[in-house]
Amino acid sequence: MRLGIAAALLLLACACGAPARPPDILLFSVDTLRRDALRAYAPDAQELPHFDALAAQSARFTRAVSTASWTLPAHASMLSGLHPDRHGATDPGAQIAPSVALLAERLAARGYQTIGITEGGYLHRKYGFERGFASYRDVKHAAGRGSCDDARDFLAAGRDGRPLFLFLQTYAVHDYFQVRPRAAELLAAPPPRADAAKFVACLRGTHACDAGEWRTLRALYAAELRRLDDCAGALVAALPGADASVVVVTSDHGEGFDPARGRIHHGGRLHEDQLRIPLLLRAPGAVARDADVPASLVDVMPTLLALAGAETPAGLDGRSLAPWLGSPTRESDDRPQRAFEFHYSWWQGARIEPSEQRQRPHALALIEGDHWYLRDAAGESLYDVAADPEQRRDLAAETDLGALRRAAEERAGPRVETPRVESDAELRRQLEALGYVQ
Repeated sequence: MRLGIAAALLLLACACGAPARPPDILLFSVDTLRRDALRAYAPDAQELPHFDALAAQSARFTRAVSTASWTLPAHASMLSGLHPDRHGATDPGAQIAPSVALLAERLAARGYQTIGITEGGYLHRKYGFERGFASYRDVKHAAGRGSCDDARDFLAAGRDGRPLFLFLQTYAVHDYFQVRPRAAELLAAPPPRADAAKFVACLRGTHACDAGEWRTLRALYAAELRRLDDCAGALVAALPGADASVVVVTSDHGEGFDPARGRIHHGGRLHEDQLRIPLLLRAPGAVARDADVPASLVDVMPTLLALAGAETPAGLDGRSLAPWLGSPTRESDDRPQRAFEFHYSWWQGARIEPSEQRQRPHALALIEGDHWYLRDAAGESLYDVAADPEQRRDLAAETDLGALRRAAEERAGPRVETPRVESDAELRRQLEALGYVQ
């Protein structure tokens, strides 16, 4: 075991020399939030006053990636510090391996009050996410209220005096294609609710959205984010001693907008538009700047443990990003990053019925700098995402892929076996509401 490095930089001691009280921690996961939806990463993005203000106070990790392109394995990596093949939650019927220690368990042992407020679905407690939380909500509310509202109510009701770890997850942006009234009313020409069926078909690849439908989809996505911005601002302001708190805003994955094909890509592939994610980290003593260092969701757990002064378990795939928060910072490096998709039918597999699963990933992405190596059932491909951000020019035929193949093979081990999820009517209802079950 080792103590989180760089904690001394960020956790000040009192005059008598006693250790400082560990900071409150807010970990806010905005499901399906593209990196370029925030001005911190794309200057032409829409104005979001509260997210923009938080970004201006944060270390902004510019090379952050997810470990998967869909919700369950990505969040399991965020809260375990492990890649999907090691935590085991790789298909819609798989739990997080019981042997895996989660972030909330470690922080509870450090003396934290641990509160999880999610909107269920693939964050349902049946997957194992509730471990370590004194209170864990996994409720998918009817339209008009979400987990951010629940979190504000919790903070307004008071706390028990211990340092707080609040994990908050929302599907507000994820659900943009459902034409929810509170977002649609923000548009100059709100679409009828009946259009949601066409947008879901676009997501599933059974309908090609035309130019007008495409503009509406993008406008709905932006409107959901504007609506969430107001709640997020109020939530951060409600944190007691907000300036002394650690606040992390990130996402499990992005969204693949593909107007050339009239498609939305949501899971099922490992391209940059789905794997590049925002990662904002505000902490006492941290320097607000762009941090040009490879970062991954597996780094979230060791980083927060370091900032809390908690012990970090050995054997994690991630590392603490705390050394890149201070000034001067550690020099950047080019640590390879990776992501997985294990084999299952995206829509049919979501029925949560036990089925035979391949034990090796059917798709793997290995990212080294701007080079994006993909290996799946169709073969190999290589892209330079700096020159070709839409990943349309495959460089594999003109490149020696030997070193990348070997590196990928080293990282493509067998999936750990985990217990199967026992579905029930409530979980199925939540997944149906999210569009995952037909």
